[in-house]
Parts: sequence; structure tokens; C-alpha cells
Amino acid sequence: MKKILFLLLIIGLLLSCNNVSEQAADNDSDFLEISKVQFESEKMEIGEPIMYPFTDVVYFTGNIIPATDGQAQISMLLPGIIDKIYSKPGQIISKGSALFEVSGNGFVDLQKDFAESSAIVSRLKSDYLRAKELYNENITTQKDFTYAESNYYSENAKFRALKIKLESMGLDVSKIEKGEFYSSYTIRSPMNGFVSNIYATIGQYIEPQQNIADIIDDKSFQLKLSIFEKNINKIKIGQMVAFYLNGNKSTKFNATISAVGKSIMPESKSVECYAVISNFNNINVVSNQFVEGEVFASIDSVLSVPEAAIINSENDSYLFIYEKEANSIYYFKKVRISTGRKSNNYVELKEQLASKKILINGVYNIRVE
Repeated sequence: MKKILFLLLIIGLLLSCNNVSEQAADNDSDFLEISKVQFESEKMEIGEPIMYPFTDVVYFTGNIIPATDGQAQISMLLPGIIDKIYSKPGQIISKGSALFEVSGNGFVDLQKDFAESSAIVSRLKSDYLRAKELYNENITTQKDFTYAESNYYSENAKFRALKIKLESMGLDVSKIEKGEFYSSYTIRSPMNGFVSNIYATIGQYIEPQQNIADIIDDKSFQLKLSIFEKNINKIKIGQMVAFYLNGNKSTKFNATISAVGKSIMPESKSVECYAVISNFNNINVVSNQFVEGEVFASIDSVLSVPEAAIINSENDSYLFIYEKEANSIYYFKKVRISTGRKSNNYVELKEQLASKKILINGVYNIRVE
């Protein structure tokens, strides 16, 4: 009888152990089990979500242009004939470099008028000073003094105007006053830069209003951005810009917003903004070159995980939450998540996770059912 009771007790203990094992098996069946060997061979990695910066970007197209004070149109003060052309399109020049040699009857007449005016001013000045002295001594009338004074001031104004014109041509007016006239004069560059265009030929007669050359200071190049009306409220002075040239997205350059337009272009429905190029000496650009890029309108940090940590099934996305490690086996729990923005291989999480540790690498071979 005792033997029978002992056997029944052993059988009961064995059944109890089996129930515990079955319960443990049932509990572990809710987890994804990955052996340590598999974990290491597939280079899996456990990590945590991080606060990653996400940027609100505004995309744009635009072009390279010189600043308003970085370009010049060359014209002539007087009508004349082009005798020589000292420069050619694309040539790098310095401020004061010779561009054209010009002659003409108008230039000769200007010198003649100046020399005559100089002589007349000298005579009228003497008359004026003499009349002033006589008037102060009550020898002459106020009418005679006023007449001499007005003649002198009038001719002196004409003389100074002619002098300014000749000096702006780079001529020595003291020689002209002595009758030593120039046969031609040189038109020089008002700025450093390069010759963009030349619109004149040797022997051509040019009127003063005609543009004969364009000069551009390539050191003044900036970005002109076309921003759509719906995005213009996001653009502020000082924001960073990344842009690329000729469709080459692999090489990006930086700039900073310097001005935001206040009017909408009727045809494109966009607003023109401007940006100063950073590290300009490292970029080879030309005037009116097409560019594309984005303005970094705002930056905020949100809870994110690497894109490699997420596995997708149909329309849902999942993460694997690390639960425990036992007997060289890692246990993970599959959790459905809601995602947001993507940036540089990181994905925004729109909800908090119950656990901080997740499988962040090596999930590509895991099947989700």
C-alpha cells in the first residue's frame, strides 16, 4: 500500500512539472525567439530610440546672379567712334582697366568749349573783382556790380561742368586749358570682374545711350530663389540653404538667406528671395546658372528609430521590443507602431514605447505574420 501511494505521489509531481513546462512554453510562444548564434551571425543589434533632429525643408529652383552693385553697363558720355577694343568677352579685368579707345568731333568740341570757357572765366573773374572793389568805394553803381557778378558766376558754372566731364574721362584738364587737346580718350572699367558681353565693333559710331559692354563682378554672385507663395511664410533671413548645380545632387553647397521678397511674380506665382553663398572660392559658377535645393525652414527633435529597425507587412509597420535573454536565446515582442517623417535613414515615432530597448539592426530576415 505504501508503495502504491509513493508511486502516485511521483506521478503527481511529474504531471505538475509538465504543466509548468507547458505554461512556460505557452508564455514564451508570444515572443520572437532568436538564438545567440543567429543573433551574432546576422549582426543583429539591440539599441534604443533616440531624439533625432528633423528639418522642415522648402524646395526651390533658382539661378546664380550678381549682386546689384556687382554688375555694370558701359556706355559713353559723348557720341563717338570706337577706335580700339582692349578687352574680350570672358576676360578677367581690374578696376581701371582699359576697355575702349574712343574719338569723335563731339570729344574735340568738348575740349574746345572747356578751353574757351576757362579763358572767359579768367577774364570775367577779373572784371567781377574790379567791379566789387569800385562798388565798395561807391565809385560804380550796384547795377554794374551785379551785372559783372552774374556774368562771372554763370560762366564759372559752365566751366566747372565741362571740367567734371573731362576729368571723368581721365584727362588732364590743365593741358586742355593751355590748348593741348587729346585726339581720343579711354573708357575704363569701373569695377573688378570679367567682361560678360561686348556690343561694339571698331569703327562703329556710338550714341551716349547705347550699351557697349557688360562687366560682372564674379565675387558678388548670389542665389536668387523662387519660393512658391504657399511656402513664403516659412522663409526667414538667416536660414540655411543647401543647393546643387547642373542636376548633380551628390555635391551640395551652402548659402544663407539674406533677403525675402515682398511681391508675388504674376506668371510663376512665386516670390523671389536671395541668399549669400558660403565658401564661394570653392565653387565654380557662372552668371544665370540654374540651381536647385532646399531651405531649412525649421528644425525639431523627435523620438526616432533607425529605418533598419522597422519591418513592414502589408500596410502596417512593426518594431521588435527586447524582453529578455535566457539560455542563449533572445526574446522579442512584435509591436505595431505609427510612423511619421523620414530623414537620413531615421523614422519618426508618433507614440511612446513601453520598453526602451529594441532590435535596431538585422530585422530584414525576420518574417512577420
